[in-house]
Amino acid sequence: MSGQPGAPAPSFPQPPPPFSGQPATGYPAPPPGAYPPGPYPAPGTYPAPGGYPAPGGYPAPGGYAPPGWPPPPASPASRRRGGAVAAGIIGGVVVVVLLCLGGLAFIGNRIADSARDSQRDFPYTLPSDFPTFDPYTPGPGGTEPGAGEPTTESTGPVASEVPAKDIYDLNQVCDDNTYFPAAPKRSGKAPHPVVLLTKDGPTSVRFKNPVYYFRDEGTSDADRRTWASDTPKNVQMVACLDRVSTGAKIRNCKYDDPKPDTAFLYHANWRLRVYEVATHRQLLDRKLTGNETACPFSVLVGKDKKIYATTSDHSVVSALRKLVKQ
Repeated sequence: MSGQPGAPAPSFPQPPPPFSGQPATGYPAPPPGAYPPGPYPAPGTYPAPGGYPAPGGYPAPGGYAPPGWPPPPASPASRRRGGAVAAGIIGGVVVVVLLCLGGLAFIGNRIADSARDSQRDFPYTLPSDFPTFDPYTPGPGGTEPGAGEPTTESTGPVASEVPAKDIYDLNQVCDDNTYFPAAPKRSGKAPHPVVLLTKDGPTSVRFKNPVYYFRDEGTSDADRRTWASDTPKNVQMVACLDRVSTGAKIRNCKYDDPKPDTAFLYHANWRLRVYEVATHRQLLDRKLTGNETACPFSVLVGKDKKIYATTSDHSVVSALRKLVKQ
């Protein structure tokens, strides 16, 4: 589309004047220092057209520094810091290892010392002047220790902090000088319940005799509650029967069941003590003879095959009857 006749022609950008090494005429001279100092390439020294690399001849993107190339070397200062950190870590590990080894060596030495001490201490002997305690004095009629008076001065009875829950808790009344304040005292109207706890020798276990009163008193529930209660809460007295000495052999006793065997029956002496459970007040202390000299119908024997004459049930009941019935 053409313009109006006589209108001025539009102005278009004009190409720069050809470069001849000097500024074109009419341009102002550049101020000093505007261009970098020479020398400049002489005219015609630039590559001719087509002398530049053809398109695509340059390295592809990423071809200058492909991934995976090693990083640039660290500076000397960085290397020194890294070496100091590594040396500190190695030193710390060495210190921890030395401390662990030292601890293990210490524990091993302690164990070895303990083992040597145990070898030195066991078996051991007490000094000749060391005070000893024999809980029983030799009983009359023999050399076997029996349930006599303690050989050391008694410190007095000790109250139990808890009530007796089992009938065998009352063994403490016989053997440990203990009483149970929560138990009923021997007072009020008769009968006064009692339980008989027997110990057949100093190393035997004390046991309850539940049938010793059958021939003299009866077998009713009332008799059982009076002479051999199963629970301690109503028991007012404990009768402690102990074998205190032995004598000469009486006879041999032969048994066929479970296999033929022979036991040897010996004389024995017994001691009967009665205590009030609530106070440990002693109500009776009597010596009884082992007057059952016939071979018992059944018996438990040890390796020595020795058995001992017991005191008769009638003798025990006769000794207790006044305390129980009055």
